[in-house]
Amino acid sequence: MDVTLPDQLGAVERESCTAARAVIRKLNLSAPREPSTGQQEVAFVPVTHAQWKTVLKEADLSGLQRETDEKVTEILCLRTASGRTVGKQLPELLRSLHASVVALGAVAEEVSRFSSSRTSAAEQRLATDLARANRSEAQALFACLEQGWAESAWSAVRRYALAAQAAGRTLEAAATDHADLPYEDVYQRTLGVSAEQLGPGAGVASRARLLAAWAEAPQMLDRRLHRSMRHLIDDSLPLTVILLHHLAVLAFSDRPLVTHRAALLGRDLVTSHLKSDPELACSVMARHVAREPEMVSTHRGQIAYLDAYYEEEYQEEKARAVMDLHRAVLEADVRRTAVVVLELLGRAVPQGAPLATVRDLLAAQDGQPLCKLLASTIRSEWRNANAHEDFRWDPVNGTLLLGGRPADLDEVLDAALRARAICRGFEHGVAVAYAQNASLVIRSAEDSNYVGRDLSILQAAGEARFPVLDIRRHGSLVRLDVPDVSVESLREAFRAILRAAIADPSVECWELRQASPDRPLLHVDRTGTRAGLQVAEPLWDTADPLPFAALPLLANAMTNAGEPTETTASTVLCLAAAHVLGERDRLSPALAHGDSAAKDELISTTKLISDGAKAAAHLMEGAAHRKLLAFAEVLAGECHRLKSAPPFALVREFVPAYRALRRHGPAHLPWTTGLHNSAV
Repeated sequence: MDVTLPDQLGAVERESCTAARAVIRKLNLSAPREPSTGQQEVAFVPVTHAQWKTVLKEADLSGLQRETDEKVTEILCLRTASGRTVGKQLPELLRSLHASVVALGAVAEEVSRFSSSRTSAAEQRLATDLARANRSEAQALFACLEQGWAESAWSAVRRYALAAQAAGRTLEAAATDHADLPYEDVYQRTLGVSAEQLGPGAGVASRARLLAAWAEAPQMLDRRLHRSMRHLIDDSLPLTVILLHHLAVLAFSDRPLVTHRAALLGRDLVTSHLKSDPELACSVMARHVAREPEMVSTHRGQIAYLDAYYEEEYQEEKARAVMDLHRAVLEADVRRTAVVVLELLGRAVPQGAPLATVRDLLAAQDGQPLCKLLASTIRSEWRNANAHEDFRWDPVNGTLLLGGRPADLDEVLDAALRARAICRGFEHGVAVAYAQNASLVIRSAEDSNYVGRDLSILQAAGEARFPVLDIRRHGSLVRLDVPDVSVESLREAFRAILRAAIADPSVECWELRQASPDRPLLHVDRTGTRAGLQVAEPLWDTADPLPFAALPLLANAMTNAGEPTETTASTVLCLAAAHVLGERDRLSPALAHGDSAAKDELISTTKLISDGAKAAAHLMEGAAHRKLLAFAEVLAGECHRLKSAPPFALVREFVPAYRALRRHGPAHLPWTTGLHNSAV
């Protein structure tokens, strides 16, 4: 409910008038001023309408306006007080009012960064309008006090208060509007890539999908991200893979306001300590990174709890899923983030300290808004009821009971998601601070944990333009869940495996599990990757090593799939021959015109195909080995013979490849379908 301010001041004590004027002169505290015009006046962070509603809800500008009005009401009560009482109480009340106006202005500035796709210009400006009216209300009150509680000056206070309250009510209604809206692709809106590219799959593997999507238009997408994150990063800052991933996840956060706030606060805190004590800052963060396995495990658990909440039919099961989520977020994310922040501030957290102690330590850090933000996520009564299993769903009254007291299930869920978003925002801020202060970062000499190696694998896959849905380890085996492989994407799959093998040489076996359950695993072991890398390594810096290096991987994968050796050899021969002829046909116009560069390119490519076929031959035995080796040697012989031929002669050469293709085609690829619709 809005705070009601009187139409008129009514009776005013003369002592109060004199004392109020004296306080204003002595306090040297001016009324809050409007900030200078800058980039924050223009919305530049694109969000969906659903994200916009959470921004308005979490900003709670109407609630902040009520706080200002309550301060005004308290000050108003002094108009009938004695001069001594006014002199004693008014200074602190004015400081409190000033702080309230500054706080509302800061939140309104945050809100003004966001640009909703389905919001009117008038609604978009409401936060700024409310902040301006709020500020004018305080300025008018200061003027009223300077004039000794002048009745004529009071009318302006009330007019601005009513304008601010009206704007607050409109924003509150917009935040709680439950009208159905058409589907809106959050990835398209915030990043410029589609949900089909980024949406499916586990969050832990999103780096691969992001990089694969980004590779399609990197410069355009870089510019877009720089624009939308200009409050966090400079235009000149290069987007490294780590920074790109963090900023992208920040962009499509379902809690934009608090996530961006935590990112800014985290950036500033870590930057400050990198500059003042880089050794301490980096050692604290290194200990944090060492716990990445726990962080990934926690993340997967939280997603499982969320899935259970949305999938369960009955409220009792939904309630348990929400309480499990709340416990996991507070005991893992919040506790871990709080420990890092407190250690950066030089405050030790006792091992195993209860969350109440952590909250008190956070609350004791004056002038640290990040600590205040983290402390706001910890509600001891909820946490204690959860920890002691003192909760249940009351089906009769349709409510959650925590410690015997009713609680709103949606409110507990919202609190858990808010706390999770704040902790993720801090992680994004750390990434920005490290990128902006790279020269100050002291890297740890310790080997990375397996999560770090998983991220390197995902980066390798993404850079090969091969999306990954999830990644799992089983000892020395790494399994990648991937979209269904096509003839066209099989080459990228092998490229991803080769790059991943470089990123993590400890892996013995690679498995690609496709989305369709009826498709077989694509399994490449160390024998295949070693053979493929021997072909690829001389080429990485000068040429694309695929498809040449894919041939031994193909032979190895088909063998591991249980395919007969004759079928494996025929498939390798078919694809090798098809590539030779495909290159010849592609270069034929230039060859026909006597282009010697085209001739050199065709001969070089054919020689590399010969090397790949030979590497595949060494993985086979018996007749299959001899057949592949003979084909490789024939191709090498053709290359040697044609070196002295004129370019136009090559248009009709490489007959052995033509014969091999006719004899061994079509290729049999057990992991794909639709071969007849695709060029090999």
